[in-house]
Amino acid sequence: MLIRFVADNFLSFKDETEFNMLTGDVRRHPNHVYSFPKVDILKSAVIYGANGAGKSNLILAINFLSELVTAGSLDSFNDDVSFKLSEDERPSTLEVEFLIEEVGYSYGMVFIGSTIQEEWLYLLNYGKKDDDLIFERKIDKSGNTKINMAPKYLKSQKDRLLIQVYEEDLLEPSVPFISLVKDKKFKEINRAYKWIEKGLIVILPGMQYAGLTYSFIDDEDFKSFTNGLISKFDTGIKELDIQTLDFDQYFGEDNKHEKDRILKLIKSGEMERVGDSKNAVAMLEDGKPVIKKVVSYHMTPSGKKVKFELFDESDGTLRLIDFIPVLYILEKFPITVMIDEIDQSIHPTLLKEFVAQIQDNPNKVGQLIFTTHESNLLDLDLFRQDEIWFAEKNKEGATHLYPLSEYNVRPDLDIRKGYLSGRFGAIPFLGDLRKLRLEEYAEE
Repeated sequence: MLIRFVADNFLSFKDETEFNMLTGDVRRHPNHVYSFPKVDILKSAVIYGANGAGKSNLILAINFLSELVTAGSLDSFNDDVSFKLSEDERPSTLEVEFLIEEVGYSYGMVFIGSTIQEEWLYLLNYGKKDDDLIFERKIDKSGNTKINMAPKYLKSQKDRLLIQVYEEDLLEPSVPFISLVKDKKFKEINRAYKWIEKGLIVILPGMQYAGLTYSFIDDEDFKSFTNGLISKFDTGIKELDIQTLDFDQYFGEDNKHEKDRILKLIKSGEMERVGDSKNAVAMLEDGKPVIKKVVSYHMTPSGKKVKFELFDESDGTLRLIDFIPVLYILEKFPITVMIDEIDQSIHPTLLKEFVAQIQDNPNKVGQLIFTTHESNLLDLDLFRQDEIWFAEKNKEGATHLYPLSEYNVRPDLDIRKGYLSGRFGAIPFLGDLRKLRLEEYAEE
């Protein structure tokens, strides 16, 4: 799970900027905290800010680091990601601290362009003593890469020779060391890589969950979970289920090439997504090729079930269906899920109920972090003060992040009203709209 993230000279973060899931001096909602032997971590966090304030850039920065490590090279990212309003050229820094089975890790890198100048991985000791080195990679004054490893990985001459080979031959300037050696004998590096690759799920605006049909076919528990949850929301849907379609009728006569390609794939034992939105699955069932897809059922006043295609549902309902796997994941796995603009297309009342389901779930084992404009969620019955963060830009265009717990807030305060009145910052500056003289344009 995520403990802390730091960005410096990256997107709208000009200087070192920190976001963390550490608990503050807050006594409300003790059930919103995971208490581990060495550290307490919040289960959820919400980030507010005006348009362009940089709250989405926090999600993008963490996602960049995850995708960079997974892709295995800075060469895969051609865009300049540094703070563009800066007048001096300096490297960017990204660092993430996370927890795997009660063991804390710190991974980070310093880079400029496509060159990694520094990279490190440490075991955390939370300030009780110096963190334990796993590896550290730096470029020396001669421009050569040097790797410093934990002593346990340098016990033999063969071990030391292997690190020398990495330094001199295998490790390119654009390649993260953690990516290069992820499958080798370095246990801690392998564990850290897997968390960055799979322990962090980022959902950006416009993303759709394409695995719904797969999940309904393979996981009866997930199907039951989804239908149990969807019935609690006022969407009109009573049930989601799988519909089986004839393979030949689905493709028709005009798409023979695609039909033959899919048929060849599924005859080898695979399942293949099909359709414009890839929400249907081609597969073999009892040796026969079929198409399966998820449909929704509504009830008439007389109690008759009526089938709807998912594309007939509203954008808000589809967005909610996309988020249901998030609830399932949070209940089943100690994974950190980050959602940018969670309020997109969802009615405020429905969104608040969705978030309440997450906050009140006693079985949750994962973390949820999301950005939003929806002030309806600014409720101390939903969140602790240290779970609420704000993003604000200064006069230089640089983003600053800070939690509500920095303010002396009474438990009975209407924080929504305080936020909208500008008490906590992080709201748009509108200027004097009267100067636009809109009434003159209306008369014309």
